[in-house]
Order: sequence, then C-alpha cells, then structure tokens
Amino acid sequence: MAWCPKCKNEYRKGITHCPDCDVDLVEELEVLPEKETLAIPEDYEFPEDFDPGAVLEGPREKPAYVKPYQSPEEKYADMRSSAWTFLFVGGAGFVAVILALLGVYTLPFHDFALVVMLLLFAAFLVIGIISFKNAGKLKDLAASEHALIKEVTDWYHSEGIQSEAILSLDTSLSEELFYLQKYEAVCQIIKKHFPSLGDDLLNKLASDFCEENEPNR
Repeated sequence: MAWCPKCKNEYRKGITHCPDCDVDLVEELEVLPEKETLAIPEDYEFPEDFDPGAVLEGPREKPAYVKPYQSPEEKYADMRSSAWTFLFVGGAGFVAVILALLGVYTLPFHDFALVVMLLLFAAFLVIGIISFKNAGKLKDLAASEHALIKEVTDWYHSEGIQSEAILSLDTSLSEELFYLQKYEAVCQIIKKHFPSLGDDLLNKLASDFCEENEPNR
C-alpha cells in the first residue's frame, strides 16, 4: 500500500501520485514523536490566589478595569455632533408631521399617531438644544482640566515620585508583570496626593508616566 504524506490517505497498489494533494506517495508514513506533557503530582496544591484565566490569557499591559480617557476636546466634539444630529432629525421630522397634520400631504398614520410623532420630534429638538449647552460647558472645562494635568505632571517629576513608585517593586519579574506592578504603584501614589482625580484621567496619567523613558530597574 502507498500513502500520501500530506492528507494521510491510503491508496491501492499501483497508484504513485495523490490527485488531491499533487504529491508523490510514500510506502510508509513518518511517525511523529508524541509531545511531552507536564505531569502534575496528584498531591500538588495550587496557591489560593492562583488564577487559571491569567495563565491562559498571559500578562496584560493594563488591568481590564482601566477606563479609556477622553479629552475635553473629544467630549466637546462628540457632544456637538450628537446635538446637531438631534436638531436635524427633530427639526425635519417636526416639520414633516406638521405639514401632514395641515393636509399638505398624506402619511399612512392616524392623527393620534401623528401627534405622538410630533411630540417625539419635539423632544429631539429639546435634547439637541440641551446637548449644545452641555457642549459649551465641556469647552469651558477644557482649560481647567489641562491645568490639572500640568499640575499633576509637574508634581510627579519635580518631587521625584517616579523613583518612589518603584522602590518597593519586585525587579525580578518579567517586563510585562513589572510594568503592571509599577502601573498599580503609580496609580496609588497619584490617588493619594490627588484624591479628587477622576479614574479615567488617573489611569491616563499613570499610563503616560509608566511609558516614559526612565530607568526602571
């Protein structure tokens, strides 16, 4: 008998070529050695803090609970975009329903349904106006938040906190785990001195400080 070395199919005597894989047949298949497996003793006990999920996933650059930071300018742009959307949809719908109620053209709805739609589009207009006002407030807050970022950054570097943050860290860890440990330490130090700092801004600053080109070990 002959065998295909790729698809492992067996062919009868006289056939020398596999039509599916387009390769020549061989008389015997190569037997690959079995992979060695790690044997765990039956009496072995895992540590209480052992997390199998962490072993499967591997080290992460940041904890899963880290909130993404959005600058005031980005919040302002998103809020303004939403405001224009509500105003456009609400205004267009409001005018369309008014014209239908006045008999300018006919829509396949009863008068009660048209009134409900009119109220809905009116609510869109109100939401759009409120969104514009909130967008203006976000624009005004941009300067104060940038000033706070500068204050925290200047404090972190001028007080030598970057050295304090890694004094008690385990330098024998892998690069990924060391980064994660340092990240947590920097977060705690910043939070201690600036307790009112929001979590998203705190995580953003801690991440920036940990990624700076500074001696870590």
